[in-house]
Amino acid sequence: MSGLDFGLCDMFLGFTWLNGSCAPVSGCGYIIGNIDYSPNFYTTQWECQQNCGSTLTDCVNYWQIEQGYLVDCSPDLQPVCGCNGIEYNNPCSAFYYGGVTSYSNSPCAQNDCRRIPAIIDFGECAMPLGWARLEQGCTSLSGCSYIGQNGFDYSNLFFTTEEECQAGCGGLAICVDSSQIDLTALCPAVVDPVCGCNGITYNNSCEATFYGGVTSYTSGPCTTGIAEFNQYSLQIFPNPVEDNFRIITQGEKAEYVTIIDIAGRVIETIPENQLGLLINTSEWTAGLYFLQLHQGNNITTCKPFIKQ
Repeated sequence: MSGLDFGLCDMFLGFTWLNGSCAPVSGCGYIIGNIDYSPNFYTTQWECQQNCGSTLTDCVNYWQIEQGYLVDCSPDLQPVCGCNGIEYNNPCSAFYYGGVTSYSNSPCAQNDCRRIPAIIDFGECAMPLGWARLEQGCTSLSGCSYIGQNGFDYSNLFFTTEEECQAGCGGLAICVDSSQIDLTALCPAVVDPVCGCNGITYNNSCEATFYGGVTSYTSGPCTTGIAEFNQYSLQIFPNPVEDNFRIITQGEKAEYVTIIDIAGRVIETIPENQLGLLINTSEWTAGLYFLQLHQGNNITTCKPFIKQ
């Protein structure tokens, strides 16, 4: 219904399909040039979405907004521009309160590239999907399909190579800089959590910088993705790791555990009934890894460890 003028009156007409999403419209009435457009209006956004939209292709996904009632986004100011052209305070607000399926990493006034929200899950399958722009930069992803858990088809945001992913993104910031990682740095054993640009919560800024290699972070734990970074709720023995190690959860329940590298790639998934077994790392590349404990859709604990 783009381009139609219903008059300058302030009377609320309802929600209608406009520029790829359901939007509220006001005017003087539903009739323009003897044509009654009232059948194209709906009382609620949800009703409009159900009749006019498609979960697979729409910029605004109302499933995300419904889930937002369960999420308390922080007031931190990290402006992002939604695919609907609306600016939000931070990625959490954009995803859960605005319901947008993708956004840039900067205010709408700046030129930037659309990114897939860090919270999107493509499944535990090992099928390579390609390179995609996430909040932390271009990353190689695997999964079961290009459709995320929100029902949206992200296939048009994937690329064959890292070079294609990076192309056209002027000023694309690097979130993880491996050159600044120093595993010999003696970070203090204090808990003053910060949220890295890669969506991982670290115990303090020293660990974020020297163990995680992140180039930017905000004070306080992350409000989406990993719920807590707690290095004392489980043990990895030995740590540093040489050829194998065991996971000791100290009574904490977990449905499964994933091990990721510093780029966010899943290296291994371990079901609950195998947590006590010996894990072979002889073919892993030396460096920093993270062990994540999963309970439902939440990552309750994340612990770093070193592979020598």
